[in-house]
Amino acid sequence: MMKSESKRCAHDGCTNGVLSHAETCWEHTRDKGAYSARIISIIEKGESLAGENLERAVLKNLSITKADFSGAHLSQADFSGSHLFDVNFENAHLVGTNLSNSDATHSNFKGADLTKADLTDARLWSVILEGTTLSEASLCRADLWNANLHNVKIWHANFDNAKSLARRNFARDPSLIWTSKINEEGPRSAEEAYRDLKRYFLANGMYDDAGWASFKEKTIERFIMRKNKDLHYIPSLAMGILCGYGEKPSRIVISAFFAILFYAFMYFALNAVESTRSASYAMRWFDYIYYSTITFTTVGYGDFVPKSYGLFRLFAASEAFIGVYLTGLFIFTLSRRYSAR
Repeated sequence: MMKSESKRCAHDGCTNGVLSHAETCWEHTRDKGAYSARIISIIEKGESLAGENLERAVLKNLSITKADFSGAHLSQADFSGSHLFDVNFENAHLVGTNLSNSDATHSNFKGADLTKADLTDARLWSVILEGTTLSEASLCRADLWNANLHNVKIWHANFDNAKSLARRNFARDPSLIWTSKINEEGPRSAEEAYRDLKRYFLANGMYDDAGWASFKEKTIERFIMRKNKDLHYIPSLAMGILCGYGEKPSRIVISAFFAILFYAFMYFALNAVESTRSASYAMRWFDYIYYSTITFTTVGYGDFVPKSYGLFRLFAASEAFIGVYLTGLFIFTLSRRYSAR
């Protein structure tokens, strides 16, 4: 709660909250320059402005270090051109705030609301943006080197010509790349945000990162299908398991391995295979593995064949079909994954 939240502007008929260290709101502050100078002086003295109301205040070209604006109401405030080193904006309200051309190196925006904020040309080196809302914010040409964007809301955020943006920015920790994600509480907006990230990465030749965004986009799409009881959910689930929507060729190798083992076990359990060399040949477990492998790969040397029962032959044919399908899928996925798209 803001410290001045319960106070109202002293101007007759105005219902806006009073500014910190003032008696009126910004609109009814007579000498705005003097007020800005007063706030700058308070900051320079090291006083905390946590939870205070500075809505629409013009604080351009500041040069401050380690200031505390946590939980402050800074909507539509103007910090353009400011040097904000190691400043604490945690859980602050920064809706529509102007931070263009600012240097916020090492600052903490965790949990802040930066909806429609202007971060154009901002330097955001090592900035903590975890859990923030950046919906409809402009980050055009912003430098996000080593910035933490884990679990952010970025619906319709503009990253045109942003610098140093990669998948690792969305990880909880750079060493835990597998934790990379944005806020997915709103599936539709999250799906669209991942799609926008995919386009950004593709435009910048970052194909591995584009693959991550594409996989996450399809995962969210599958979730929406399941929620809506859409029958397309079943093939989508199958493609996700088998090849990660064309982004994870290793899944196909694993699927093929288990398919060969499954069929080998079924041939063994049904005693469905015989040797063409001798009818009395005693089949071993390795023989079933071998037969399953050459059937899966459609090599078919002819030294082992399914017994002359329609069901056994149909079973072997199904494995051959799956083998051809997975082989084709593997080639497609490799070409998609490791060549320019």
